[in-house]
Amino acid sequence: MSRIRRSGLRREPPGGWPLDQIFVGVATLRTIRELFLLERGPGVSSNRAWDVALWSGVTPQGSADALDRLHRVGLVNSFRPERIGHARSFRLDRDYPLTASLARLFAAEWAMRR
Repeated sequence: MSRIRRSGLRREPPGGWPLDQIFVGVATLRTIRELFLLERGPGVSSNRAWDVALWSGVTPQGSADALDRLHRVGLVNSFRPERIGHARSFRLDRDYPLTASLARLFAAEWAMRR
């Protein structure tokens, strides 16, 4: 994430704009989109960064970095691996204030692409 701050006429709220911390690049956008799509599927409870990378076309490290960032923001929950040597898994936090709005955004995008 770039640390360059440009001065604009509009003041930033304390702590910055929440979406600035979510939409920081194409890899993060694709990772979020894929989480919404994967969680619509049957029986999917959580996903590893590798799973998300396979479907989204983002590198495994890019997905891992994006998921870590989204966990720090609060959009996703992180779960410890079931066994030593396995990867952490992630799941959307349905209680996060922007989750429902993002779900509608990605649903509209899905409908538009047809």
